[in-house]
Amino acid sequence: MPDATTEPGARKADTSATKSGLRQRIAHLPLLGTATKRLGDHDDNLMGWALIVPWFLWASVFLIFPFLFALYLSFHKWSIISPETVFVGIDQYVQLLTSDLFWQLLGNTLYFFVVNVPTQIVLALGVAVLLDRIVRGRALYMAGYFVPYVTSGVVVAVVFKWIYAPDGYINQILAIAGTEINFLGSTTWAMPAIAMMVSWKFIGYYAIIFLANLQSLPETIYESASLDGASEWQQFRYITLPLLNPSILVVVILSTITAFQIFTEPFIMTSGGPNGATKTFVLVIYRNAFSYLEMGYASTIGVVLAAMIFVISYVERNYVDQEVSM
Repeated sequence: MPDATTEPGARKADTSATKSGLRQRIAHLPLLGTATKRLGDHDDNLMGWALIVPWFLWASVFLIFPFLFALYLSFHKWSIISPETVFVGIDQYVQLLTSDLFWQLLGNTLYFFVVNVPTQIVLALGVAVLLDRIVRGRALYMAGYFVPYVTSGVVVAVVFKWIYAPDGYINQILAIAGTEINFLGSTTWAMPAIAMMVSWKFIGYYAIIFLANLQSLPETIYESASLDGASEWQQFRYITLPLLNPSILVVVILSTITAFQIFTEPFIMTSGGPNGATKTFVLVIYRNAFSYLEMGYASTIGVVLAAMIFVISYVERNYVDQEVSM
């Protein structure tokens, strides 16, 4: 600060110099802000790449490359024990699609799909609605329903194989009424028995998905609907279901993939029997690849299965969007 003895002209010159310096600093502020923004965008880009590259590497190794290799093998006849691959074009596709085995597999899979998917969705949604109304002990109930899903599929299959056995718990109860059912040895009961077990295993997982969506819905909508005289069913039909559209779509697609890719349960419980009643696509892929060593034909079945799952999931996506939003 200039002292009192400083000449007025000198003080005026100092003030002008100070103002000029401030103007120069202010003039540089937009450039500094732009540079900072660019630096921030650069950091965001680096963070984005850092997050996506590991996933892309994982997907390339375990998803993209295996599918492309399977697609390549589907046009070749190749056995694991032979180093040579023979190009056969679409012969293996023609062989598969014109065989009785394909239509048997498709029938078994569609039966499992039609029985299992609606059952899982309805029961899981019902469980989620009940859990949403429980205040005390909700976490305990959620854990109880979720335990079957995290339990090993092999363990669950072995346990239910004992339960369904001729001398198992269910037949011991039925024997009191004077009847018995050979669940896993009957072409009529084998697939429904497995479907029931798979539904029991996955209901808890799908219920958690529905419950998470239910708890995110705003209460004010239901309060307004109640004031307008809407019943609980009307609120559920015209408010809850449309708002559950995202989770319903997820559950429909996940349960569809499960239905088409089922393997562990029929492999452990029936080995595809009796008389092929529980034979599935993945079970046949496994046998062709590792029992018969026909990797080319196994890859053909795998590619056809992947195409069917993609088409059905696409159709379901459009159908669910239209139906639930009505």
